[in-house]
Amino acid sequence: MPEARTPRRWPYRAAKPSRSQRVVRTADTERRGVHREPPPAPRFRITPRQARFALAMAAAVMLASAAWWALRSPMLTVRHVTVRGAAQLSEQQVRAAAAVDGKSIFTLDLAAAQARVAALPNVRGATVRKQGHNGVGIDVEERTTWGSWQMNGVNVPIDVDGYVMTQQAVYGTPTIVEVDPQRVLNAGDRVDPGAVELAVRLTREAESAFGRSVLTLAYRKDAGLTAALSPADGEGHPLWVTFGDSRDYDYKVAALYVLIEQAREQDLALHAVDLRFGDRLSFN
Repeated sequence: MPEARTPRRWPYRAAKPSRSQRVVRTADTERRGVHREPPPAPRFRITPRQARFALAMAAAVMLASAAWWALRSPMLTVRHVTVRGAAQLSEQQVRAAAAVDGKSIFTLDLAAAQARVAALPNVRGATVRKQGHNGVGIDVEERTTWGSWQMNGVNVPIDVDGYVMTQQAVYGTPTIVEVDPQRVLNAGDRVDPGAVELAVRLTREAESAFGRSVLTLAYRKDAGLTAALSPADGEGHPLWVTFGDSRDYDYKVAALYVLIEQAREQDLALHAVDLRFGDRLSFN
């Protein structure tokens, strides 16, 4: 018959534990069984709005970097400057006034550079333009002596615009004599531009317009320019004509021509003509 097991006793097939057998802790630290999982640590999350902002900032940084490179790149800055027409001024003076060397082609202000060059002494005009992708050309028109403005027996050289020049007066050029001068002229000053313009045209056109040459040019502050024209036949007395200034020049020339022809037809002698008051001519 089967062997019966005695309650609270070790089964007969199992050996009784001895003190030499003990539980030894192993290196396996993994927890076994069912455990309570702790809540996960919070993680950093990027919202769609933050992602769009980050992309926009990255694009802005890229554009700023590209602009910085473009403004300072040797390929996109002025590397070649050529100057033409400068004789009294040196090329270095013109380039220093223009101040375009090394400037970015994107921020290049040609109008301002042109104004600076035109403001140099003895410069009548200037043109500043781009040449190629990184070059600038500067054309300079310098002032040249046209004639003289005489004050108290001293001839002061002037150009066609009436500016006083630094060079010496040129012998044989037209001279405008100022009557009763009350001033002193220095280099860079400007005399009456209208009177000078009128004198330039008269000396160039009087022979073809009246058949007479200009003998003398006189200037009074209250009357403007008066020209002494040579006699038509080479003999007799000169004709003194007060033009004033260059306003209505064509009308004044036409009126004087008609008056000279009428005097010739009527065998009248003209000594002085005043053309300053339009159709109200006065003569004797």
